[in-house]
Amino acid sequence: MLNYKRTRFWVITSFIIVMVIGIALVTNTKRENTSQMDHNLMVSSSDTREIQYNSDYNQVKINFLSDMMGFKSTNKFETNDLRTVAYIDSTLNASMTSVQEDDLNNNHTNQYTIELSNSIGGYSCKLYYDTLYDKAYLVKDGGLYQVGIDFARYIDSFMENANIDFHIDDVHAVELFQTYGWTIDYQISSMKSKLDNIKVLAGFNPNAYYFAYNNELSKDIGLDMSGYSNTADIDIIIYRLHESMPQEFYPIQDCRGIVVKNSDKIIGAYISAGRHSTFNACSLKGNSFEKVTNLTLNEWFSKMIKVDSREERLAKVEPDQVISEYFMSLNNKDSKASEYCISKKALLGNLTSNMLNEELFNEGIVLPLTDVDIGAKSNFDNLKSAKLIKTEEIDEPDEKTKIFRVTVDLQYQNELTISSGQQDWDCQMVYESPQTGWKIEGFGH
Repeated sequence: MLNYKRTRFWVITSFIIVMVIGIALVTNTKRENTSQMDHNLMVSSSDTREIQYNSDYNQVKINFLSDMMGFKSTNKFETNDLRTVAYIDSTLNASMTSVQEDDLNNNHTNQYTIELSNSIGGYSCKLYYDTLYDKAYLVKDGGLYQVGIDFARYIDSFMENANIDFHIDDVHAVELFQTYGWTIDYQISSMKSKLDNIKVLAGFNPNAYYFAYNNELSKDIGLDMSGYSNTADIDIIIYRLHESMPQEFYPIQDCRGIVVKNSDKIIGAYISAGRHSTFNACSLKGNSFEKVTNLTLNEWFSKMIKVDSREERLAKVEPDQVISEYFMSLNNKDSKASEYCISKKALLGNLTSNMLNEELFNEGIVLPLTDVDIGAKSNFDNLKSAKLIKTEEIDEPDEKTKIFRVTVDLQYQNELTISSGQQDWDCQMVYESPQTGWKIEGFGH
């Protein structure tokens, strides 16, 4: 019998320092999807024309009033960064369209208070950000006014990014993003990392697969990280970008600019939304992976992957046998054997699932149907046993896709999202490549 608590599929950002905080959109944009920002910015490093915003205030405080925190790390933010204060003040004082709106108190509209102050007084207003219908309103001076979504997303971003650094001293990174129409708001985080071998992929190494994938996006602007394979002390800087993701990624809007450096030299740069899919990413030109490479992901895999003996053996078996091996490896608590049964697309796509903005990707791999809690050290912290009872092919959408109904007995320490007991799942199998054969794409109902 079907026995589950919640349907669960595993599917498996001269002298210029540009900051949103009162600074602006590059007018000579090369991206068709660049949003219309609420402020303007200089466009040439040889002819700097920075629009300065003036404000009588020197501090801003923002409070998040809604109950649903989601991935927010705090419900309060304050700064005395003068450019940030001046930009927010200028936006609040801009001419806005007066509107009538009856329903602002619902579970898809976030509410905030914005307080500007100085030594002698202050000013406050309320922001409503409707995340379902992409609308934003300000309640100020006794009236209701429409405000740009970019501004609302900007205010909201302060709640998630806990270690914001408004001081951007990397002029080359700022100019690089500006060249392609992207405006850096602030730095979210930075880290040191080793760049594993991204020239040839084998097994599944999160670091190698993540950087190899995004290296293709970097190549779209003439950068290439592959020559730095197996290099330690690579610098990664994550910036919050003001503009939204290209329209093809909608409803994903928030995005980050990622810069990869070796000894102060930029060797890679790309756009990534991060959570919840690695594939929510594009080049600085706004091009998707498929457009940059002119290949599907599996076609790219077939060129990049060098199989080992275990993968070579698995590539020769039928899809139902792969399913059988998967549940056997789960029951034996063998993570590596289990990974070989899952499609590389699913593994790669899941690398940013449930991830905070300050992180680049998840180092760990979450296996389907293990029902582990976020942050668990092992896939088997919760799974006690997994036994396959029956496998039946129920559909074949195309020659490279088969769907099987599997009956399994799953036992857990704690029933987090899946109940213990006998249950049915639909398992989608895909023919990944001639080298790797049939793989599990995901389980669902």
